[in-house]
Formats: sequence, structure tokens, C-alpha cells
Amino acid sequence: MRFPLKSRISCAGIAAVILCAAASHASAETDWSGFYGGLALGGAYSAAKPDTDVLYTGYFQDSALGSDRNQLTPILNETIEGFDVTGSALFGYDHQDRNMIYGVEGDLTFMPFSESESHGRTAYDTSPANSFTSQTTVESDFTFSIRPKIGYATGGWQVYFAAGPSISRFKTTHKFTDTFGTGTNHTFTDTKTAFGVSGSIGAGYLIGNGWSLRGDYVLTYFPSIVDGDRDIGQGGAASDLSYDGDFQSHNVRFALIKRF
Repeated sequence: MRFPLKSRISCAGIAAVILCAAASHASAETDWSGFYGGLALGGAYSAAKPDTDVLYTGYFQDSALGSDRNQLTPILNETIEGFDVTGSALFGYDHQDRNMIYGVEGDLTFMPFSESESHGRTAYDTSPANSFTSQTTVESDFTFSIRPKIGYATGGWQVYFAAGPSISRFKTTHKFTDTFGTGTNHTFTDTKTAFGVSGSIGAGYLIGNGWSLRGDYVLTYFPSIVDGDRDIGQGGAASDLSYDGDFQSHNVRFALIKRF
């Protein structure tokens, strides 16, 4: 189920921070300052939300029998979601001033998101003798983020919050076929470099010799992963479908980090 899954992921990340903060009770005894690098393994729930619009330019119809736009819109805009294992390479710098931590972190996360939503052969309301099919696929392999962060250290613990810009690359493919007239076999493909934002909340614990363990929750959002329109091949040269959409990811992960 969509919303319970996202809620569990969010709560897991927040709970990790609360538990770690509760365990902290001494003044700062360790120094978190310096450069660091590490590797993280996690799991992410991600969802692409298409915003595809039907345009009345000669092919699709709006008649007494019904509206192609009203029938197709909920099908074309179904959320495309999935759960993937993620791997991240982390690198950054922290400066400690008493108990406060100030820093910046780079984050390259690999996530093989490739999901589709399909709708089988369905009769047009406006032309019951004819039918259509639709399939939308969204793919993305990586996200790179740079996040300034602020934290609090006490004892061997550190809790922090970070937020900053992100970049990724998305491929969107939409296939639409129907039997109206001579039939339509339409494929739209768009690959876009998208810019977004990400935020993370986490907690780490020093285990000795510059090594630390960390858990965090990362929310990443891209407001526009596709932008285009297309003539499906009949009814003139004007566009019959326009494409837009956003993407968000909820990633919970655990990392092993080395400070230099």
C-alpha cells in the first residue's frame, strides 16, 4: 500500500534520530572535524507521477457519448512506483565548534528504478467499437546531491540535518495504441537531466580509529522529469498529447564512514 509504506520509511528514519539523541547524555568528548568518506546501503520507495494531458486537436473527441480526455486522463496519470535497493558513496567535511557541527556532504546514490504502469485494451466511450491500450515507463539510475548540513555532537554521537540541490537523469517512454480508423501505434520517448532538491536527517556513532556507523533517511524530489508533446500520427500535425511529471524518493540507509 502506497501511503503506509512511505509513512513507515519516514518514521524509521526519524525514529533512528530520536533513539540516538536519547542515548546522548555527556558533553562532547570527541572531535568530528575533518574530511570523511564512506559507503551506504539502503532501500528506497520511489514514485513518478505523470501529468499527461489529452489535447483536442482533431484526433481525440468530446461528444455526447463521452469525453476522451475524461476517460484517458486517470489512466495516463497513474502513479508509477517501486521499491529498490540503493547503494551510495558519501564524501564530505565537518567542522566542530563545541557541540555544534557544520559541514557539507556529497552523495552519489545508485538506484535502478525502472517501473511501468499499463492499461489493457479498453473500449473508447466516444466510439465503443474501437479500443486503446497505454503503457508508461520511467527509468532512472542515479542521483547526485550536495547538502550543507548542521548537527549536534555529544559523547560519541552526532545527529544532523542536511538539505541541498540534486541532479539525476530520467527516461520516460509512453506507448499508446488504438484501433480507431487505420489504427494508431504511438511511442513517445524523452530523456531529461533533471534538477531537484533533497533533505536528510540522520545520526552517527564513532566506533574508534576514525570509523563511524550512521543511519539516515533521505527525501529527494524532482519537480519536472519530462517535458514534451507529440502528435500520435493521425488527425493533423498538431500535438495530441502533452507530457509532464515529477518524481520523489524516500531512502532509508546505513553507512560505514571513515574520517581522515
